[in-house]
Amino acid sequence: MADTELPPVVDTTAPITDTVTAPVGNEKQDESPLPSATIPSSDNVLNTPRPSANTTTTTAPAAKPTQTNVYTSSNVDFDSDPSAYVKTKVQSLVYWEYPKKSAIFLAGSLGVLALTQYYSILQILAGLFSLATGINWVYVNLHKQSQRVISNKQPQEIVNPHNHRLQAKTTYIPRERVLRVAHFTMDVAEVVTQHVTKLVLIEDSMRSFTAFVASFFVWILAKHVSTKNLLSTFILLAFSLPRLYLQHKEVVDAHVAKHSHTARLLAEQYGNLANQKLREVVGQVKSRIRPEKVSVETKKTE
Repeated sequence: MADTELPPVVDTTAPITDTVTAPVGNEKQDESPLPSATIPSSDNVLNTPRPSANTTTTTAPAAKPTQTNVYTSSNVDFDSDPSAYVKTKVQSLVYWEYPKKSAIFLAGSLGVLALTQYYSILQILAGLFSLATGINWVYVNLHKQSQRVISNKQPQEIVNPHNHRLQAKTTYIPRERVLRVAHFTMDVAEVVTQHVTKLVLIEDSMRSFTAFVASFFVWILAKHVSTKNLLSTFILLAFSLPRLYLQHKEVVDAHVAKHSHTARLLAEQYGNLANQKLREVVGQVKSRIRPEKVSVETKKTE
């Protein structure tokens, strides 16, 4: 029997090893047709720094500019300091802290001045009474006729539309409010009187001089301009200039400081010149008086 060759025995328990090796070097990477199949070099991978977690830079929002043109009045009690209370209320009006109140006061003041320029107070009061009474007379009679015609009510059933106001047992002028207004008016008058007295008695020379100049200017101006026009101009300036100053405070303060410094330097310069001239005049007078005294004394001794 001839010898037959047996096929090689394959061990199925041996592990299967992958014989495919990754390409090494840049030359093998370039040969790959797909970019994803390329493997970067280990040297480049080790040398590259790790990306930071926060790659986006956030900038802080710009701070909003503070509003310097807003006036805020201080809380002052009238009983503790009446003068400061009145001053605070006036500043609150002229600086437009509450625009509605300032607008109502300004419009009311100018309206009263405009009406009194063409009409007397008696005419204004009579006109207001006539308008109120006439409008209500038409309204009440139309309301009564509508009740009679539309609702078919009897004359004794017809009711005045203002009946609830006529039958109400209330006081239209509360006594407490009247007393409060009277006390407040007296206190305000007392504060004004105290300030005028301080100005007249020269408590502060600069303030009294400023008041004197303003009063003299008004006195001269009143000869050529009517009082109502002066009051209207004063009210408009009082409600416009403080607000404009508050809006442009930095610029105005810079100009005032500059001109004040210049005026102070000029005052010192001319004041020194005046003092020097005065000393020269006094020295000349003294030099003339001394020989006369000497001559008189010599005559007395003789």
